[in-house]
Formats: sequence, C-alpha cells, structure tokens
Amino acid sequence: MGKGGESTDATEPQAAAAGSSGQDILENPRFAPFLSDNFNVAEFTSKVLGGSHTTASAQSEQLRNGVLQLETSLSDEVVARNKELLHHVRRMLDAENSVRDVVLSVESLQSAVRRIRAEVVGPYEQIKHKTQQLRNIHATVDILRHVIHRLKLAQKLRAQLAMPAAQVDLAKAAKLITDIRHVDAEVDLSAIEAVAADAEFLESARKSVQEQAEAALIDGVESLSQAKVGSALQVIFNLDELQQAVSQLLSRHLHDIEKALRNALDSRHLAAQAAGGAAGGQGAGAAAGGAGAAAAAARGQAAPGAQDKMWQALRDVLEQVSSSTVAVWHLQRVVAKKRDPLTHVCFLDVLVGPGEPLLVARFWSDVVRATTDAFASVAKPGKGGFVRDTLAAAYPRLAGMVEAMFERLTAETTIKGVLPAVGPAQLQQLLAATGPFQTAYMAGCLARLTDAVAAAFPGSSRQLPSATEVQKCIGLFHEELKVGSASPQLAAMMAATASKALALLAERAEYSAASGPELRHLGPPGPDGGGGGGSAAASSRPAAAGPNQAQLRNIALCSQLQETHRSLSAALARLPPTAAPALAGALASVQAAAVDAVAPIFRAVVEACEERLLRMHAWAGYHSATSDGGGEPDVTATSPHVAEVAALLGDFRGEFLGRFVPPPSPALASCVGSLVERMASRLLVFFVRHAALLRPLSQPGKLLVAKDLAELQAAVGQQLHPLEQLGRPYRAVKAFRALLFTPAATIASNPLLAELPPAVTLHHLFSRLPPAVKAPHERSGLTPLQYSLWLDSHTTDECLRSIAAALAAAPGDAVAAAAAGGDTEAADALAVMKRLTAAAGP
Repeated sequence: MGKGGESTDATEPQAAAAGSSGQDILENPRFAPFLSDNFNVAEFTSKVLGGSHTTASAQSEQLRNGVLQLETSLSDEVVARNKELLHHVRRMLDAENSVRDVVLSVESLQSAVRRIRAEVVGPYEQIKHKTQQLRNIHATVDILRHVIHRLKLAQKLRAQLAMPAAQVDLAKAAKLITDIRHVDAEVDLSAIEAVAADAEFLESARKSVQEQAEAALIDGVESLSQAKVGSALQVIFNLDELQQAVSQLLSRHLHDIEKALRNALDSRHLAAQAAGGAAGGQGAGAAAGGAGAAAAAARGQAAPGAQDKMWQALRDVLEQVSSSTVAVWHLQRVVAKKRDPLTHVCFLDVLVGPGEPLLVARFWSDVVRATTDAFASVAKPGKGGFVRDTLAAAYPRLAGMVEAMFERLTAETTIKGVLPAVGPAQLQQLLAATGPFQTAYMAGCLARLTDAVAAAFPGSSRQLPSATEVQKCIGLFHEELKVGSASPQLAAMMAATASKALALLAERAEYSAASGPELRHLGPPGPDGGGGGGSAAASSRPAAAGPNQAQLRNIALCSQLQETHRSLSAALARLPPTAAPALAGALASVQAAAVDAVAPIFRAVVEACEERLLRMHAWAGYHSATSDGGGEPDVTATSPHVAEVAALLGDFRGEFLGRFVPPPSPALASCVGSLVERMASRLLVFFVRHAALLRPLSQPGKLLVAKDLAELQAAVGQQLHPLEQLGRPYRAVKAFRALLFTPAATIASNPLLAELPPAVTLHHLFSRLPPAVKAPHERSGLTPLQYSLWLDSHTTDECLRSIAAALAAAPGDAVAAAAAGGDTEAADALAVMKRLTAAAGP
C-alpha cells in the first residue's frame, strides 16, 4: 500500500503538469515561491523536505515536469509570435546600424574638436595674458589717479594750513581732510610710501582743525554768537563729525550740571567747605575742623555756615542749568537755520531724525533725569544728612529758586519767530524732580494746620474756642499761604494743602454745632399757640424772646466760621490766581458749615413770619367793603398780621442778628448776610404771592394791601436788608402795588408790570372775575398754605398750565352775565388772562 501510495502521489503531479498550461503552473501555489525576488534555494529546499510527505526524488521529478511544461509553453509562445519577434529583431539591427553611424560621426566630431583646440589654444593663452596685463594696468592707473588726487589734496591742505592763522579757512581745510579720508576709503593706499609719508601730517591737521572747531563752537555757544557757532558747525560738518560734536557738547553741559548737583547736595562736602572757610587756613586745626564737620554732617547735624553753602551751591546749580539750556537753545536756533552751501542740507535734519525730540527737549529731559536722581538719592533715609532735613523744612525756598530761574530762562529764550527753550510743562517736570522734599514739606504743613484746627475746633459739645484760639488758627493759615504767595506753582500746592485742613475745620465745626428743636425756638407761644399770638394785645408785647443757649452757641460758632471765611477770602485775593481753584471749594465748605449752624434759626423766623402773613386770607378788612361795625375800614391802620411780622423782625434784629460778630451789614459780605438777604426776598415774595390769592378783594382792601405792603417793605428794609439791593423781588413788589390799581384793559401796556411773574398777575386777576370762576387751588380744594407749598415745588410752566385749565373749566355765562351787568373789568381781565396763558404755551 505504501508503494502504491507513493506511485499515486508521483503520477498525479506529473499528470497535472502534463495537462496544464504555463500560466496555470505559474499560478500553482506549489511554484509560487519561485516568483519571489528574494527566493532562497536552501531555505525552500529545507522547508519542502521538512513539510512534505513525498521523497526528494519525487519532489525533483515534479519540479522537472514543471520546467518541461514551462519550456513547452515558451516554445509555443515563440512559434505563435514568430513574426512579431522577427520584426523586433529587424528593428534592433536597424538601431545597431544607426548607432554605428552615430559613433562614426562622434569620432569625426571629436577629431575636428581636437584639431580646432590645437589651433585656438595659442591665441587664447595670448588673450588671457593680455587681459590680465590690461587689468593690472587699469588698477595701476586707478591707484595712480587716487594717489595723484590725494597728493594734490594734501598739497592744498598744506598750503591752506601754512597761511597765517587769521587767513586759514578751517571749513575748506576740513573739507580737504574729509576728501582725503574718502580717497583712502575708496582704495587701499597704505603700501605707497608717498601716501604713508603724509599720514602723520594728516592726523595732526585733522586734530588741529577739530580742536579749533570745537573750541570755536564752545566759544560761540557761551557768547551766544550765531556767526561763530555757524562757522564752527560748518567746519565740523565738513569733517563729517557734526553728530558726534553736538552730542559731546550736550554731554559736557550735562556732566557739569551733574557734578554741580553732587557737590551741592553732598552734606560732607558742604560741611567741610564751611569748616574750611571758618578756619581760615589755620593748618592742622582747619583740617581737624573739616573732619569734625563732616562727621557732624553724617549724623544729620549742619555745621555753622553749611546751610548757606548749600543754598549758594543750589543757586549755582540752577544758574548752570539756565546757562546750559540757553546755550543748547542757541545751538538749536543756529542749526535750524544753517545749511551746507554745497549740498543745501539743513544741519537740524542731520542732527534730528523724523519723530525725534529737538536738541533742547532732549537736553532738558536729561537734566530732569539727573536732577530727579540727585534729589531722590539725597531724600533716602540715612543718606542726605542735614541737606535732606533742610530741603524738607525749607522747600518753598527751593521751589522759589527753581521758579525764579525758570522765569529768567523763559525771558532769555522768548524771541519772536523762535521756539522758546522751555514752557510750563518743563517747569512742572523740574518741580516734580524735587518731589520727595515737596511731599515732606506739604505733609509737615498739613500736620501743622490740622493740629491748629484740632486745637481751635475740638469737634465736640464742650465749650467753643475763644476768639484768640480762632485768630491763632487763622494766623497760621495766613502764614502757610503767605509762604507760597510769590510762586504760582507753590501757591497752588499750598492752597490744596490748606483746603484739606479747611475741610477738616468745616467737619469739626459741624460736630461742634448744637442741634435739636431748641434751635427753632423763638420764645413762649401766644394764646393761640402760634408763637406770638394774633390779637392786638399780643402784638403789643415782644414777638420773640432772646436766644437760648443752643442758639447762642451756633451764633458764636457761625461768627467764628464767618471770620475764618472772611479772613481767608481776603488772603485769597492776594495769592496768585492758581491758588483760587483749590481754596475756593474749601472756603465754600466753611461757609456752608457756618450757614448750616444758624439756618434753623432763620428758617424758624421765616416760618413764623409766613404763619402770620397767612392770616391775611382770614382777615375781613381785605374782603369786605365795610368793617364789622358798619363803617368804612381804616385804610391807614396796619393789619395785625403785618404788625406782628414787623415786631418779630425787630426783635430778631435786636436779639439774634445783633449777636453775630460782626452783625450782618449790606456793606460787608458775610455768610449771615446772604441768609438775611434770602430771608428778606422770601418774605416779600411770600406776601406778594398770597396777596395775589386774596379773593374777593374790595377797593378798600386793595388800599389795605398796599398799606401793609409798604409797612412790610419798611420793616424788611430797616431790620433785614436794603430793598434797593434785593433786585428782582423788590421790583416785583413795586410792580404788584401798581397792578392792584391798574385796570385790566391797560395791564399789557404797562411796562412796570413786566417785572412781575406771570403767575402772580394771573392769580390776582382771579379776584376781578365772578366767584363762579374758580382759581386753581379752589378747584383742587387746597388751602392757601398748601397751594403755596405746591408753587414752591413746581415750575412756572406747570403753574400756568393749571391756571389755563381753571380758565377752561370756568362757566362762560358767568363772565358774560357780569359783563352784561356793566362789569367790563371781568371781561377785560379774562381776555388778559387767556392771552398770558396762551403766550406761555401748552
């Protein structure tokens, strides 16, 4: 069976190989490994023998059958494609013949090239040598040209410098030196002996011209000579060193300022100078004194005369700053106009690029930086010694010196058509450099003022300060403000500091003021509870008692605040205008505190007067043609309520206003004076308002109103304020008196009535209409007092709209009936009222 099996396994592949095509064999998995590019015979043989159940001979036989089959298939493929293969063979033969012809052509071409090369190489070498020779000749000629040009320039320079000093043209010499330098930059001539021989002369000439130009520039800047500066700048420009020379000049001035600052703020140096000057050259004693003074300065103690040395040194520093700034400004003025005659370029464009600061601005910025650093270094604890303490304590002197220097600098550099060297912003920068000492001084000033305020106004309910304490506080304010009176900048800073202290004063005054209902108490109430009574008997006694303790306290406090405000306001007029904005607000707060202290007293008096004046609506004398006794009313007698108001004002003048120090007077502006003026205006306006609301108002009633108005004017003018100085309220009173007796038809043509508010005219004209036409407060059911409060809280336009609404709601037949009955005044009054309300708009 085993043999039979082997025979079967061997014959099947053979049969398969014999019956399959070459393509099938290639696709057979058994032969697929032979198609791999990385086929390994040993690996394949080992794998086949290890994994197959047949023998090696059987495997070999199978492979031979496969190869035989492939050969058979290949032979069949060749026979089938015989014509195509022969065609390709003929094409290959033709290609081979073409290649042979090309090879012969290439060989012929190469032979021709070799022959041409042999013929051309000789002339080429000659041309190459000639070209090199020509290049060398050209370089030699160029060098010779530069050498000749340089020698000629050097010769001209020698001739120029050989002239007498007065005839030497430094600008021309500088131009020659620069031209020689440009020649040296174009070609290297260092190996030429003729050129090297001039090197020492040229360097010496350059230094000489440069030194003369810089000396001329410094001299021209110091003497402020535009001609000298222009000539020197032209020489330096020709040397091509304009930027460096100007920078060095600015640096030299800045270095001098920095050195002067160090010496002026060095406490040891100042102490040694003071000690040396005092010793007067006493040998070893002077040296010992200088060492002791330096040690004292290190401990913060000023040697005798050291402070004077410091102030003198600071004056020298500021003088150096001023002179250096003027010098730089003068230099800038020249370079802004100076142009090179050959290139026509402006020197300022060479020195300052687009968007860069000008020379003066650049220099001033450096000066401010140096000054800021110097003062900041001295202000550090443990560094400045007595200099720090002196500057902090006497800062106004330092600020005054700075501002005085700045004023001189501004005056010297203010020329028509030329930008000044500095402006207000530069002054602020320089003052800001002294900021540490400014802050220290202002803090000390504020501490002194607040201590004085705390001593004068303790801010409690204890006894008020005496007049001496208040005057001492005011005097300290004057002293502190006077320190800065000569300096606009310092005055503004001092005013700002004083305003803080005044704000504290106003706050403490508010705490010291009495409060409570006692401030509104004006005396024992009358029989009717009205604070003075309304009967004739009541009017015969004083309308108000003297002030109580709370009122006296606030009156005294108001007088003290008023004196503070008056005194400092007078001082403000003597200060520079820069102090006004800072101090005005603080003075206003002091005035407000003074007014608030006594305002309740004035409000109580005004309310008491208004309460009495409101009784006019209930007094029969205004409304009836006859009195209660059946006769005509006495139009020469003053109404009881007006008499009570006059008595109340008289008592108020004697018991209250007389206690103010000084008493309120129109000739002297004061806090209380403003309250009195407002009070006088309010009483007149209040009387006119309510007199206009009287209805009905008979002809005798009009006379009584006029009489009462005259009495009230007299009382207000005598006890409170002159009527002529009240302005519009007084003119309104005069106009209302005229309105009482002016026919309605002529109201529009009376110019005096233009001073009267339209609402007052309209309210009065209701008294000339029939009772059926209701006034606004009558339609709304308001009392005269309630309507008066409504008028205080609403605008004139709102009042006129309410009057127009009342007229629109009035029955038309009532006025028509009155006119038909012969009362043409009612019709005229209604026409005037409609015209006034229409003019006011919707």
